[in-house]
Amino acid sequence: MLKQLRGIVFDLDGTLVDSALDFPAMRREIGCPEGTGLLEFVDKLDCATKRATAEAVIHRHEMAGAARATWMPGASRLLQGIAQAGLPTGIVTRNSREAAGMTLSSLGAPQLALVAREDARPKPDPDGLLQLAERWQLAPGTLAYVGDFRFDIEAARRAGMTAVLYLQDKNRDYADEADLVFSHFDELAEWLPA
Repeated sequence: MLKQLRGIVFDLDGTLVDSALDFPAMRREIGCPEGTGLLEFVDKLDCATKRATAEAVIHRHEMAGAARATWMPGASRLLQGIAQAGLPTGIVTRNSREAAGMTLSSLGAPQLALVAREDARPKPDPDGLLQLAERWQLAPGTLAYVGDFRFDIEAARRAGMTAVLYLQDKNRDYADEADLVFSHFDELAEWLPA
């Protein structure tokens, strides 16, 4: 199914890298209830001071995560192979541009198009994915989005892209919602155009 791809987009945290972000701790610190997206919660805060404080908490956690991030097994090798093949490759993340950039730089990632939360409405909105499709001048249907969370699958579907799930113990509940599912990046490499 992916042999017809003209470009591929990845989520960052939990997909390409493990930055061990402590989402329960972030929720506790800013008072965000379980089941509500952190960014959505912060966006709805009616006081600018509360919003700035919550944003600072998230930023602190993201930067700490960026400093300790490690590649998921096989992810670095896959990205290097994709870069050598010349397939347009990018990242759409709910992280800040600074945290995502620090993560990619410290891990020695190849040059990738990056759309962070400052650049687009957060997933599950397809805005960031559609921005990359337009930048590359490729039809969304010729692209795949690879992620580890339901927001990733929803964003891919809403953008008209192939939804690919990096399967882990924590996300098995929505594996049926993805077009393709893999559990190691070597598997994904076999599906990509040569």
